[in-house]
Amino acid sequence: MLGNFKDELTGEKKLIILYSILFVFNILLFINLFAYITVFRQLNFNAFHEVGTIIAAIIILGFISTRLPKLKESTDGSIYEIAYLIIIGILSITVSYFNKSTNGESLWAPFLEMFRMLAVMLILLFVATKSKSFQSLIEKKTSRKTQIWLIIIFGILGILASYFTIDVFGVPANARGLIVMIAALSGGPIVGIPVGIIAGVWRFTLGGPTAFACAVVTIITGFIGGFVNKWMGGKFLSPFKAALLMFLYSGFDMFMITVLTPKDGIMIANALYAPMTFAAVLGILLFTIFLNEKKEEIRIKESIEQIDKNKEDIAINREDISINREDIAINRENISINNEIITTNAEKISELSKKLIELQEELDELKNLSDGK
Repeated sequence: MLGNFKDELTGEKKLIILYSILFVFNILLFINLFAYITVFRQLNFNAFHEVGTIIAAIIILGFISTRLPKLKESTDGSIYEIAYLIIIGILSITVSYFNKSTNGESLWAPFLEMFRMLAVMLILLFVATKSKSFQSLIEKKTSRKTQIWLIIIFGILGILASYFTIDVFGVPANARGLIVMIAALSGGPIVGIPVGIIAGVWRFTLGGPTAFACAVVTIITGFIGGFVNKWMGGKFLSPFKAALLMFLYSGFDMFMITVLTPKDGIMIANALYAPMTFAAVLGILLFTIFLNEKKEEIRIKESIEQIDKNKEDIAINREDISINREDIAINRENISINNEIITTNAEKISELSKKLIELQEELDELKNLSDGK
C-alpha cells in the first residue's frame, strides 16, 4: 500500500506536500513570536507589522514579473511603459504615505539596504551565469566536469554571501540561503547539497550566536532545493512557485533560528524575518525571470540553427536532385542509343535468319538431287 502511495506521488504533489510542511513551520514561528510577546512582553511587533509590507511588495513584484512581460507581447511599447510608470507612481505614493504617517526610516531602511546588498549578489550571480558550465546547465548538457565547476562557482558565491551583509537592528542579514537555493534548484542534489555544505560550514567557522543555526539551515537548503529539482524532472520552478517556496522557506529558516539559538533566537528572527524574506523572494523572482529569458534565447538560437541546417539540407537535396536529373537525362540518351543498337541488331538478325532459311532450302534441294541419282 505504501509502495502504491509513493508511485502516485508526482513531482507536483511532492512540491505541495513540501509547501504544506514549510507552511506549518511558518505558523509555528509566529506562534513562538506571539507567545514570547504575551509571556515576556520584551518583543516589539516588527515581524507582525512588516509582514503586511512584505506581502504587498511580493504582490507588486509578482505582478511586475509575470504580467507586464505578457502585456508587452500583446500591446505596443507605450502601454507597457505607462504600466511601469503607474506602478512606480503607486510605490512612490506608498513610500511617501508611510514616511508621513509612521516612522518611515525604521520601516523602509532595512528593505532598501537589503535591496542594495541583493543587487551586489545578483550582479555576481549573473556574471557566474555567463560561464560555459552554466550555459551547459541551461542547455541540459551537464557532465561531471560541468557539475564540479558549478559547485565551485556557487560555493564561492555562497561564501561571499556570508560577508555581504547588512545590519538590521544590530543583527547581520544576508542572501546566503538564496544563493544555495538557486544552486540547488538549477543543478539538482549533485550541485545543491555540496554548495549548501560549503556555504554552511564556512558560515559556522565565522562564529557568532547564530553560527550553528545558520550553518544547519544553509545545508538543509541545499537538500530541499536539490530534491525539488529532482521532483520537477530537472526543470527550474516557475516564478510563482519559486517565490512561494522562498517565502515559506524563509519562515522555516527563522523558526530554526528560534529553536537552535535559545538565548536570542526569537529576537533575531523578529528582526530578520521581513527584510530577509523580501530579499529572498525578490532575488528568486529576478533570477527566474533572467533564467527564463536565457532559455528563450537558447530556444530561439536553436530554432535558427535548425532552420539554417534545414536550409543546408534543402540545398544539398536540390543539388542531389539536379545531379539525379542529369543522370536520368544521360540514362535516357543511353537508352535511346541502346534502342537504336537493338533495332539495328534485330534487323541484322532478321536478314541472317532469311539467309539461313535460303541456305537451308538450297541444302535440301541438293540432298534431293543426290538421292535421285
